[in-house]
Amino acid sequence: MRLKSKLLSLNANKSNPVKVFSPANCEELRIPFRQDKVAKVVGRLANQIQISNALPSPPSSDEEGMTRDEKKPKMGSGDQVVSGVLVQNDFKLSLMAPEDLKEYAGLTTTTILCRQRLTLAAAGLDLIRWALEGTFGAIKTISSPSQDVKAEINGGTKVEEADEEIERHQETVFEVMGSVLVKIANRGEVEVEWEGNVTNDGIADAVLAVLFTVESSPAAVKRKSRFSQTPWEPKI
Repeated sequence: MRLKSKLLSLNANKSNPVKVFSPANCEELRIPFRQDKVAKVVGRLANQIQISNALPSPPSSDEEGMTRDEKKPKMGSGDQVVSGVLVQNDFKLSLMAPEDLKEYAGLTTTTILCRQRLTLAAAGLDLIRWALEGTFGAIKTISSPSQDVKAEINGGTKVEEADEEIERHQETVFEVMGSVLVKIANRGEVEVEWEGNVTNDGIADAVLAVLFTVESSPAAVKRKSRFSQTPWEPKI
């Protein structure tokens, strides 16, 4: 109590009153701290914000009849959503792009590339595409053998050169939801490739489930049995 009274007397002249707590032993004491957290935007993210702020926005129909003073931007009217990585060093907060973590935060980032290979003996290319589109909606075709052949033939090349191009480009690549690549080669070889993270792992699991399901579908079984039928031979 004497220490408390002494501290209060020494800080009695301050504009902000000083509080001194003297709890008993083993007594819980909670002191609230209210402080606004400010993060500094650095690196590529800062340049991106400066470029977007420098671009003039087209005038709206309400602003056409306004004077120059009335067109001045108001506080809070140019708010912009910024997405990045928040890094805390001691009591300083910095917001930056993931590519700038090594330069501004001294952190090393690692990208894990995952691949899963499987063989689909029954399901064909059209059936795989139909199953993926039925589950994930529209998918993007990155490369297709038929497109390469058409480009060679329309360009005036010979048929023999187009046949050689078919041998070199027998792989079709589908992109599912912009994150998972499905590479389909000849003889039913399928490779699923994606960058490892929480979201992409879930999408890749769903893609693999669709591929395994379409392999045992009635359409795939019918297609396999049609191509595996042996020619009829008379019995003697």
